[in-house]
Amino acid sequence: MDLERYLLQFSPNDYFNVSAGRYHSAIGYYNTAYHHSTWLQTATGRPFLFQFEDDDGILPIHNVGVSATGMIPSGRLGLHYIAEVGNGRASSSPHAEPVQNTVDENNGKSFNLGFYFRPTGVRGLQAGVSVYHDGLRPIASPAISETIIAAHAVIVRPNFEWLNEALVIRHAPDGSSRVFDTPGFYTQVSKRFGSYRPYFRYQYVNAADAEPVFPQVRRQQGPSVGVRYDPSDSAALKLQYDHTTLRGQPATDGLSLQLGFTF
Repeated sequence: MDLERYLLQFSPNDYFNVSAGRYHSAIGYYNTAYHHSTWLQTATGRPFLFQFEDDDGILPIHNVGVSATGMIPSGRLGLHYIAEVGNGRASSSPHAEPVQNTVDENNGKSFNLGFYFRPTGVRGLQAGVSVYHDGLRPIASPAISETIIAAHAVIVRPNFEWLNEALVIRHAPDGSSRVFDTPGFYTQVSKRFGSYRPYFRYQYVNAADAEPVFPQVRRQQGPSVGVRYDPSDSAALKLQYDHTTLRGQPATDGLSLQLGFTF
């Protein structure tokens, strides 16, 4: 069994809520809005950027530590904060378990600070930014400073969805003047017509061939189109086509059919 989230929470009011345990890092929007259930997501899978670590994802999706969230008095602006401190991702070996549950491989902790707002004047709108930092310690390689800057703007309503996220992952090896920046983004839009919800997603990520942490990623980009059909309140059937181009490799095409359910 792979335990994905396990939290002890204390929520005295709307302005301070703290959780301790294993959580989904609040990098951007998608990772905390859609957890592991396919029922929650419109598409069959997560964007490239937010793939789980076990699926060769490039972000520290899970973390073990302490996370605090809450509202900031701001009237109709609806401002919120996020502050997290955790073990960060394992980096000593590509074969190491990426989520450090009990022991941190170095003395430094990761931290993440973010702000987002939900204005009452625009229904379903949320926009925000976050900055994540950690120190990586690969064996037989220089230490690497990792910084992830993310921004998002989304509109989520019962019959309409428009998700937009962009981020940059910066890796700076100690003792080197070279810095590796990996930019990425996705946009996803869908509209519900009765029991049917057609959707479109375009995504892009571009890592250097010499990227020291995930050299296998390179550049990936392409569109996805699909339709979700909800025959009842507890089941969803999805059909999706993906076309992905990869730097230095042939393009790939995929067709997937998925049944999701809730209870």
